[in-house]
Amino acid sequence: MTRKPVIYPVFLPNAGCPFQCMYCDQHAVTAVERHSARAQQAAAQIAFLAKHAQNKETRGEIAFYGGTFTGLSRSHRDQLLLLAQGYVDQGIFSGIRFSTRPDSMEADTLRSLARYRITTVELGIQSLSDTVLHSSRRGYTRRQALEALEVVRQYPWKLGIQLMLGLPGDTPERFLASVRTAIGAQPDFVRIHPTLVFPGTELATWTSQGRYLPLTVQQAVDWCVPAYDACIQAAIPVARMGLLLPSDFGSSSAVATGPWHPAYGQLVRSMWWRRRIDSSLKQWPGRIAGRSAALHVGPRYVSDVIGWKRRNLEHWRHKWDLREVSVEQRPDKQGMSFDLGIGA
Repeated sequence: MTRKPVIYPVFLPNAGCPFQCMYCDQHAVTAVERHSARAQQAAAQIAFLAKHAQNKETRGEIAFYGGTFTGLSRSHRDQLLLLAQGYVDQGIFSGIRFSTRPDSMEADTLRSLARYRITTVELGIQSLSDTVLHSSRRGYTRRQALEALEVVRQYPWKLGIQLMLGLPGDTPERFLASVRTAIGAQPDFVRIHPTLVFPGTELATWTSQGRYLPLTVQQAVDWCVPAYDACIQAAIPVARMGLLLPSDFGSSSAVATGPWHPAYGQLVRSMWWRRRIDSSLKQWPGRIAGRSAALHVGPRYVSDVIGWKRRNLEHWRHKWDLREVSVEQRPDKQGMSFDLGIGA
């Protein structure tokens, strides 16, 4: 089992971005005020996180999120990197991570970054469909995005790809094709987020005008399950599915519309398990109605197999007319395999 990396995030809302994307409201997503992208505010965040890491005695990467890191001015970028690297050199952080746009990967910029202890680069590609990129006004093409992936691979950095589903112009087929193309680049991990609509964004205007229709939560799950499966089959880790929003998000004035759910990732994983086990039940020789079913899975998967609010158990009982369904953990189970038994 691969350990989840420890990340200490510094948020720089829209800092370095050439323009504000039609769907983006980083200030709502991060709960960070606009002025906090200033270097002195970021420095305070870095110092706070370093102290936190020392207290936890847990090393991890210091990460710059929320903007286009390579789009910052050279002086601003170097100031942040020097501060971060000081803590890396002390052994407090294990390395430096940042997110950026694929059209902000100039050769000179990357060469200047090579002297720092950078360990991971996340590219906010969002889609690899020219139709979707154009409709969403991302400002770059599929070809530029693929070239950026190749450029990052020239350096000894881990590569992460951020993808969004349900953007303007998107379809389930286009999204899955984007995921498969991204997998072909052999990233070290991917992140997948459904498109949310934040008040005050251009996408919110489109929604109010009827030019854009957000997905429902169920649609977003249905779109994502095949993508999640493709990543599993290719052994590409999915670092996260769904945006991590502030704890008071639901009661704030910046409530989004669209497919936001506090357990979106679990909904996708649980649906993936549901479909696999449905397939096994369908192929079971003999009558299963009125009988009990027992599933054995590895300990880390029990919750996902049971489903959010135990919905998978309810689904199997009703769909297959089972008397009882139990899920038991088996430490000896390897990977995402499972055993299914049908009793009396």
